[in-house]
Amino acid sequence: MRALREFGSAQHELEEPLDLTTFLYEHDFPDWFIMHARSQYSFDWREIIPALRNTRFILTDGYFDSPGANITGEPYLSKVEAVSTGETLIDRLTALAATLPQGEAVRRSLELEGLRVNAGKLTIERVESVVNEQQEENRLVGLVKQGRLQNEAVILRHLGDAQELFVQGKDHASIGESRNLIQALIDDISAATDTNGGHSVGYPAGMANRLQYLQTVGFFTSDEKTAFGAAWGFLSAGSHPGIPSRDEARIGLILSLEFGQLLLLKFSNWAANGFRGFS
Repeated sequence: MRALREFGSAQHELEEPLDLTTFLYEHDFPDWFIMHARSQYSFDWREIIPALRNTRFILTDGYFDSPGANITGEPYLSKVEAVSTGETLIDRLTALAATLPQGEAVRRSLELEGLRVNAGKLTIERVESVVNEQQEENRLVGLVKQGRLQNEAVILRHLGDAQELFVQGKDHASIGESRNLIQALIDDISAATDTNGGHSVGYPAGMANRLQYLQTVGFFTSDEKTAFGAAWGFLSAGSHPGIPSRDEARIGLILSLEFGQLLLLKFSNWAANGFRGFS
């Protein structure tokens, strides 16, 4: 909605503004859709997109007595057909928005879902063998809630901020929140271990010291401590020459999701065994 609205506003500021009717015709949207969007909705995308989803845009039996009356030119359209037509148009509008100069946030949102836009066909396609960020995020959130960590709300806020900042194009800030997510998990796991495990080793301050602490008490193997330290170090190192900041932020977010899940899976078993070993 926002990308399409901002595009329309930008066109009105030009000396020779682009006619949205012509623009949509050029991108092969149906005549009935364009005319109805213009005459009844004045191209207000905040109204059009919800109306497409709930079929109010397409079905007109609210205005007339005839069931199945619609604006597509068909004599009858079922509710199921209207839903399918509306979703197809929403997908096409999403693809169109992603191709606009104002569509960077749309492109990034789709990317996190493992999707991409075919600009020629104005379709959305799934990219095979790509991590679906939303699925991985859902798994991490579930593990966080199961773990009953002391600072659950803080951990989830870091996760939400990392994703939102990436979509907004604030890459370095997103990387910082991905790093904070890993650090918050290490801090809480260390604190819970110190409180409940009865270890003689003192609970230290500082990320590097807490990684070492978790190795000393047996939570990490030596190789795991090195791997988690390297992941945190990558997220802490600032810019990486040769890697575009967009890709760095996306990979950093996925890295934090995967390493976060590993931490929480280990922690679940660790806690079940009295914070002193694994079964």
